[in-house]
Amino acid sequence: MPIMFAMLFGGLMLAAGGTIDIATIMRVRSNIQNVSDSAALAGASQYRLGNSDTNVVRQVALSFANSALSSAGIDGEPTVTVNDADRSVKVAIAAKVRLHFIRLGGSAGYSVNSNATARAGSSSVICLLALGDGSTNLGVDNGRVTASKCNTHSNSKSSDGLILNGLSTMSAKVNCTGGGYVGSDAAFDPKPATDCPAAADPLGSRPAPSDTKCDFKDYKVEIGLQTLHPGVYCGGLVIDKPSRVRLMHGTYIMKDGPLILTNGAMLNMVDAAVYLTGKDAVLYFDYTTTLDLSAPVSGPMAGILFFEDRGAPTGRLHQIGSRIAPQLLGTIYLSRGKLVVGQLPTDDVLQFDCKSQAANNANLLARNPALKGRLSSLVTVPCPMPPIHVSLQSAWTLIVARHVAINGGVDLVLNANYDAAPVAPPSEAMKDSTILVH
Repeated sequence: MPIMFAMLFGGLMLAAGGTIDIATIMRVRSNIQNVSDSAALAGASQYRLGNSDTNVVRQVALSFANSALSSAGIDGEPTVTVNDADRSVKVAIAAKVRLHFIRLGGSAGYSVNSNATARAGSSSVICLLALGDGSTNLGVDNGRVTASKCNTHSNSKSSDGLILNGLSTMSAKVNCTGGGYVGSDAAFDPKPATDCPAAADPLGSRPAPSDTKCDFKDYKVEIGLQTLHPGVYCGGLVIDKPSRVRLMHGTYIMKDGPLILTNGAMLNMVDAAVYLTGKDAVLYFDYTTTLDLSAPVSGPMAGILFFEDRGAPTGRLHQIGSRIAPQLLGTIYLSRGKLVVGQLPTDDVLQFDCKSQAANNANLLARNPALKGRLSSLVTVPCPMPPIHVSLQSAWTLIVARHVAINGGVDLVLNANYDAAPVAPPSEAMKDSTILVH
């Protein structure tokens, strides 16, 4: 009986051990497939930057794969094949899995393989692009960027051009930075590719609206439900009451003044776009507001929600701080300004200190000429702040700005379901994109 029990116990242990080994094989196989996918995309994405050759494309893909395998603790050997003719990159990985119970592959381990091919030119784009340079070009402070089907890109060559502070995370198909990055590798998914060539402004050739004659002057919305007409709003548009305002079917030009939402205002844009031109033409949507925005389906502003004049001063602040913003269907194009998704930084760069905001609000207002004289004070947000999901329900959202900061507990969701909405993304942003074709 003891012998039979020992044999039975040994068999059960071997079966349990075999299950563990099989699970290990499956886990490693899945991991190296993900690495192959991301590395191929990282390499092929270089073609859309316009100044990459075969060696650069190969090196980006190879470096990405080696780094990802090392971080995952996988004994794998990547091979990269670049085809300039069809702008494709193939990444194959051969790995060994050390087994403890099943004797497959001998002492060298069990072999697993993966491969992926990505080609420039079809449906996955850079959906978050920071065009500028310098420190904190693209930064997240106690927030999240969720862009699982598209890429993030910072052009900055600075060693800290891409920053994640605190409990921030960033997930995308590929995270790419022209210089270095600051933040835990575990906070990025995947780990950023560094020294990426600068991405060109995808909308740099899109003509800007040319209307300049004032249709409305220093317009303030009264309380209630209001539908406004397209036209030139000289002095900007202020919605500082708990009103529900609709912008429909056309282009709304903010000339020499901001578009301000505060004090519980709700903005609904349907088939509409906003162009910002002249002095103080910025966005300011505070925490108390609600957004539901959809860009034009056709016409000269098709696919664009907000378009900043390319002659604007650099570095002007645009804030989207709305606590309810389920849909931002379209492109936010602020090639000269800094987009803050969250709250105005209390350090003037990225970080938002909830506890010190009351003391800083007066200084922030005084330093912002677009708001000074139009608002008597800035709203104080709850402390601690609840999580805020921005653009969660949008089929797709593209952001192109000179600098981008996300803070204050915001989860910025950048979906990439480009065929799931009547509004198509700008063709200029799609023409040099990258997809997996394996």
